[in-house]
Amino acid sequence: MRRLFFGDYLTPTAEDARPYSEVQDFDELSATVNTYLEEYNTMSQKPMDLVMFAFAIEHVSRISRVLKMPGGNALLVGVGGSGRQSVTRLATFMAGYRLFQIEISKSYGIVEWREDLKSVLKGAGTGPEPMVFLFSDTQIKTESFVEDINNVLNSGEVPNLMKDEDLGPIFDKMTPILVQRQIPSTKVNLYNMFVSRVKENLHLVLA
Repeated sequence: MRRLFFGDYLTPTAEDARPYSEVQDFDELSATVNTYLEEYNTMSQKPMDLVMFAFAIEHVSRISRVLKMPGGNALLVGVGGSGRQSVTRLATFMAGYRLFQIEISKSYGIVEWREDLKSVLKGAGTGPEPMVFLFSDTQIKTESFVEDINNVLNSGEVPNLMKDEDLGPIFDKMTPILVQRQIPSTKVNLYNMFVSRVKENLHLVLA
């Protein structure tokens, strides 16, 4: 059972069709994951010095499966420094998704948090590919952060987050989608389409 792996990661990210299938050869999987890691380190400004032993590859495989599910979210529990965020970054890269993580500073507060949340929701709802929002318990500066995340998980939105100036560009992106599906382009339909795309394309990973 420890060698039972399913995923689409053996097929390169650039391929349009990435079949979800059983991994028959663990050595091939290990080599593939290490190749992804080398590519990530070549492209990233913060390369990761990781040893991809079997247990780490198991976790990468699990996270990869979750990220491929529409609305798939993950809670990673473990001691600090055990690699939860690192394997998430690698799994996100393997999926060909975008990763977003907030940068906590002394001046970071509710205003900055709300702006970052807007960026995440807009990116997931209107962007070309799914997004992964990686959030650590050490980044919880106030309880309202958790309340907002809870809202995103439950409904795909945060009440009163988007202002009129935010909704204009969002509606512009949603209009062609509604036209293609022959749905009336009312404000309610436009917003509902945006929220449904956020639910499908945004993956929250809490470490």
